[in-house]
Amino acid sequence: MSRKPTPEDGAEPSISRMLHRAVQAAAELHAGIAGPGALTPRQHAILEAVAAEEGATQSQLVAATGVDRSTLAELVARLAERGLLERSRSTTDARAKQVRLTEAGRERLDASRPAAAEVDQALLARLPKDKRARFLKDLGRLIAVTPEAAEPEPAGKSGGKKKKKSKKSGA
Repeated sequence: MSRKPTPEDGAEPSISRMLHRAVQAAAELHAGIAGPGALTPRQHAILEAVAAEEGATQSQLVAATGVDRSTLAELVARLAERGLLERSRSTTDARAKQVRLTEAGRERLDASRPAAAEVDQALLARLPKDKRARFLKDLGRLIAVTPEAAEPEPAGKSGGKKKKKSKKSGA
């Protein structure tokens, strides 16, 4: 049996593999806390996105949740079959479907929020207290959808105030 490479061997960890494993760890933690039959993290995210913008189209939900289009369509269909969502043709675009929470969907979402919050707190508890805010900020940068939001901080700066840019004359 071969030994797993370590950073001391010069092997750099794969960031994407570590992020994937972090997602798996979060899902496992969610399953343990929420229990059998609970909403999955993706289902919860979709219901939260619909609650935030009733009547959103599936395309808007893709943008809001980061769930790919085909997976989201399948999840929305299953949540509709379970009576948690309802779909209807968009009043502004006949090709699009708008999604709304049903009363049962709202109740299920409300019931799932405490477990989701507990999972978030359990994940953050794995980090030192003084690193949590920075972790959340950096995680936000990793998932930023605009290049401006993902702009790295200048070298040597970590959370300090940014220097003001001087105005050039004639500009």
